[in-house]
Amino acid sequence: MKRSKEIFVKVRFIITEKDERRGFGVLKNMKARWLSLLLVMVLLSSLLVGCGAKKEAAPPVPEEKQAVEQVDIRDIADEYFAQMPENNRIIKSPALKERIDAGDTDILVIDIRPPEVYAKGHIKGAVNIPFRKMHEYLDKLPADKEIIIACVTGQTAGQAIAILNMYGYDAKSLYLGFDKGWVGENDFPVDTAEYKLPQDVTPAKPDPAIAQILKDYFANLPDNNNIIDPEELQKKIDASEDIMIVDIRAPEDYAEGHIKGAVNIPFRKINEHFDEFAQDKPVYVYCYTGQTAGQAIAVLKTLGIDAYSVKGGFKLGWAPAGLPVEK
Repeated sequence: MKRSKEIFVKVRFIITEKDERRGFGVLKNMKARWLSLLLVMVLLSSLLVGCGAKKEAAPPVPEEKQAVEQVDIRDIADEYFAQMPENNRIIKSPALKERIDAGDTDILVIDIRPPEVYAKGHIKGAVNIPFRKMHEYLDKLPADKEIIIACVTGQTAGQAIAILNMYGYDAKSLYLGFDKGWVGENDFPVDTAEYKLPQDVTPAKPDPAIAQILKDYFANLPDNNNIIDPEELQKKIDASEDIMIVDIRAPEDYAEGHIKGAVNIPFRKINEHFDEFAQDKPVYVYCYTGQTAGQAIAVLKTLGIDAYSVKGGFKLGWAPAGLPVEK
């Protein structure tokens, strides 16, 4: 209000001075003053109303919520099988040796056998990361290289590459592993030099929740490495234990003969049948050699299924042991 009076006096003073300078008559001056005052009062009243009225707060502008895509492990598992290449993520020894001999720098060979076994002989250039310690290295591998995993027979390598691929790497397992494939089937040369992982690499960076699930896979490995001997499985069958057996070979091979009670779910269609795998009892999976079964059970375990692969599969494990087969 004080400010309004000051404005009023100041304006009145200015108008009076102007009137005297221009020599207006008294009457004219009075009319002009009253007209000027009237305008000033209108102006002041509008100022007072503006100053005294509470301004309504503008509605808050809602923050744009960034769409956070929830990544689910089942989606990752489904993608794993949906994008399965023709080679089932397996490379044979001759093809690998050719690339090594050619000096291919786009590959990294990892030997996941125990250190003392690795020291006795391994593939040239292969670095050693024991299978049971893989979780310690998932953030130290180069995402820009093709990773080849070698184990003894290919079975634990199958598990390893499943987890690596779900983590975001391009990984393949060596067919039949180092012992049965590289040396046993091909008699390729071995190396005893120790090789180290490359430094300053850019690793895969999956969703943190997914990364933890995949790291836990290796951190929580049981003593049997998720593998059961054929004879042990037969004992469970004979004892009528409440188990599920899954044959992931081709339907025509399943029809020619399979383990008693086994259901057939082909490897490349596993993601179409996730809900058919038992959640309340052990699931035993077998393939031809144990290699694709290794991949299968690794993925199934990330979904909470208590899955194991049969050692050697049907071809190298069950049949050579002379165990019963049904059609």
